[in-house]
Amino acid sequence: MWFHVSYLPFPHTPGFTLDEEALASPELSRRLQHLNVDEWLLVAGPELLELYLASNARTAAAAAPGEEAVNAMLQLVLAGAAPQPVASRQGIAAVSHFLRAAVGWMPSGHLQPQHAVALRKALAAAQENAHAGVILNRLFQRALWLSERVRSETSWFEGTTALAPAIIEVAGKIFGTLRERQALLIGTSTEAIATAHALRQAGLGKLCFIAADAREEMRMSKTLPAAVAVPLESSKSLPRADLILIFAALAPLVEGKSLANLVAHRQHATVLLADLTSETSGGQALAKADNLFYFTRSDLNRILERSRPDRREIEQKVAGWIAREAEQFLAWANSEEPFHFGAMVGSSRPMQKVFELIARVARTDITILIQGESGTGKELVARAIHDESTRARQPFVVVNCGAIPENLLESELFGHVRGAFTGALRDKKGLFEEAHTGTIFLDEIGELPIALQVKLLRFLQEGEIKRVGSNHTMLLDVRVIAATNRDLEEMVEQGGFRSDLFYRLNVIRLDLPPLRERPEDIPLLARHFLQKFATRLRRPARDFTGAALARLTSHDWPGNVRELENAIERAVALSLDAEIDVLELPESLQKSVSRPASVLNGRLTLEEVEKRHILDTLAHCQGNYDEAARLLAIGRTTLWRKLKKYQEETEKTDPPAAEHVASPA
Repeated sequence: MWFHVSYLPFPHTPGFTLDEEALASPELSRRLQHLNVDEWLLVAGPELLELYLASNARTAAAAAPGEEAVNAMLQLVLAGAAPQPVASRQGIAAVSHFLRAAVGWMPSGHLQPQHAVALRKALAAAQENAHAGVILNRLFQRALWLSERVRSETSWFEGTTALAPAIIEVAGKIFGTLRERQALLIGTSTEAIATAHALRQAGLGKLCFIAADAREEMRMSKTLPAAVAVPLESSKSLPRADLILIFAALAPLVEGKSLANLVAHRQHATVLLADLTSETSGGQALAKADNLFYFTRSDLNRILERSRPDRREIEQKVAGWIAREAEQFLAWANSEEPFHFGAMVGSSRPMQKVFELIARVARTDITILIQGESGTGKELVARAIHDESTRARQPFVVVNCGAIPENLLESELFGHVRGAFTGALRDKKGLFEEAHTGTIFLDEIGELPIALQVKLLRFLQEGEIKRVGSNHTMLLDVRVIAATNRDLEEMVEQGGFRSDLFYRLNVIRLDLPPLRERPEDIPLLARHFLQKFATRLRRPARDFTGAALARLTSHDWPGNVRELENAIERAVALSLDAEIDVLELPESLQKSVSRPASVLNGRLTLEEVEKRHILDTLAHCQGNYDEAARLLAIGRTTLWRKLKKYQEETEKTDPPAAEHVASPA
C-alpha cells in the first residue's frame, strides 16, 4: 500500500479555479489508472488545494507516483492556473498531513478550521462518487476520532493560532490606538475576513481591501459591508494605509518594486507591513524604508507563542497523537485485516458509515441508541464505542433486559439493601454501580418494564439511583448505550414505551444494516469466521470452494451475522479438506435456491466468483461505472482495471467474441 499527497496554495491567484469538467473527464481516469491509483481525494480548502492518492497494491514493484506525473494531473484539474510551487509527501508523512488537515492544522503552523470542513465535504463527495475506498474511509474515521480527542482533551480549538491577536498586539505597540488608523488587506481568504473582524472590534478607523476578481470582491463586500473595495487594476493609485496586510500574492501588486512604491507612498510615515504569504523574511527590497515594521507569518507566530506559552505544549501533545495514529494506520493498512474495525468486519458502504459514526461519537458521553435486527452485532458496536472512548480502561457492563425476570430486574440494575424483600440477606450492588466511571450496555431495551423505565429516565436526567429498599440517593458516572431490535417509535405510539425515555435515549441513533443489505461483506465475514474456528478446532480448512461461497453469498441470512457465524462453525467442524464445499454447509444452504442465472454453478475459483459478481453488478447498474463501484465498495479505477483484465482474458480465449471495455467516462 502507498499513500501520497500533493498540495499548493489555493485559491488566491487570479483565474486559479477548479475545472469541474476535468474532474469527471476520461483523461483524468486514464492518468489515475496509469499510476495504479485505487482511491483519490481532491480538497479545495480556503488556503490549500490538496490531492491525496492511495493504492492497495502490495507488490514489491508498487510505488507512489513521481512529482512530474502528479503535477501534470494537478494542472489538468486547474483552469487557467498560473504555475505554482507544489509540495509533496509520501507514506507516513502523507498520512500525518491528512490527520493534521483534519484538525485544521496547516503546514505553515496556523489553525484553519475551515480547511477541516472542506476536507469532510470532499470526503463525502468522494464516497458518493466511489473515489474513496477502504484506505481513505479508514483514515477519515481515525481523523474524526483524533479530532474528538483533541477537542475534548485540549483547548486546541479555543486558543487558535489565528494571527489577528498578534497583529493587533504589534499595531498597538506601534500606533497606540487604532481609532485614526487605516488598514489595507490584500486578499480575501477566510483568515483575511477573520482578521478584518478582529481589527474592527479593536477599534480600527477605516478598512480597505483588494480582491483577486469581481466575484471575490462581491463576497467580501457582503461579509464586510463597511469596508471599501479597491480594484486590483488601481494598484498604482492605492489609498494610504497604516497597516498593509498581505493574505494573497496578487501579482503585480505584491512584487518587490510595487511594495516599495506602496510603502514610499506613505512619505516616511510609520507603516506596519505583514506578509502572510511568506514564512521567512522576503522584505529585502524594503529594508531601507524608513519607519517600516515588516513581519512574516513566522514572526507573528513567535509573538503568539510568547503570549500563549501553553500553546507549544498543546501542539507537542497533538503532534505526538498524530504521529502515533499515523504509525498505527500504516500498520493496519499493511496488515491482513484491512476490513476490521474493532471486532467488526465490513467493507460495504453501510458499514463504513457505521464505523464513521462510531469514530465521531465514541469520545463523547452522549447516550446512544443502536437499532438493528437480531444478530447484526449491536453488542460489538457498543463495545467498539466503549473501547474508542475515554472510558476504555473502565468497566463495560452488558445487561440483557429481556433475559432477566421482571421481578429481579430492578434489583439487578439498581441493587438492593438488606431486608428490602424476602431473601435480601445482605446489601448488593446493582449493575449501574458496577459500571461506575465506565459504560453500561442495555440490550433489548424495549423489554424494560414501564416502572423501571421511570427509574432509568431519572438516571439519564440526573445521574442518580436508589437501591431497592433504600432512601439514599447515589450519584454515578455511567455512560448509557441502549440497543433494540424492536420499533421503539411504534411502541411509544402503542403505549408500551415512555416517549420521554425514548427521546432521552435517542440522542444519537445508530442503525445497523442487516446482512442481506450488505452482501459484499459476506465473503469477508465468512473467511474471518473460517480462520477463527479453524484455529480453535484445529481443522485444515483454509478457504471455500466457489460453489460454497456462492451459496453463502446468495442466502438471505434472516439471522444475520450470528447465523453466518454458526454456519461457518458447523462447516469447519465437519470439514476434512483445505476447502469447505457445499456439503459442509447447513442443509438450508445445500438445498437448491432461486437465484439469478449468473450465480455460480459447480466448483468455480474465488476469482471466477468475483468476476461473475462484478459483471452482474455492472449489468444491474446498466453500465454505470460510478454506481457499480459504489455498490461493490471499490474504487472506480479498481473496477476499470478488473474489467480490462477480464477483456484481455476473453481476447486470449475467444478473440472474435471479445468486446471492448472502454475507459469509464
